[in-house]
Amino acid sequence: MKILPKAKRLPNGTICETRNVRLTPDEVVELRHYAANEEESLSWFLHATVVLGLETYKRVLATRQ
Repeated sequence: MKILPKAKRLPNGTICETRNVRLTPDEVVELRHYAANEEESLSWFLHATVVLGLETYKRVLATRQ
């Protein structure tokens, strides 16, 4: 089941810096499960969910004003 856009490789030099995220073991299991369902890597899935979450956050902020 594909609900997120297909992964695309980023050109060299595109990534500004690596960030660490602390997750509980249960969260990691859940994220790995969803990444496997999307047939994508955990790294790609984390990136996609952060971008999706950021878009949602911006929409919520806009409705508060």
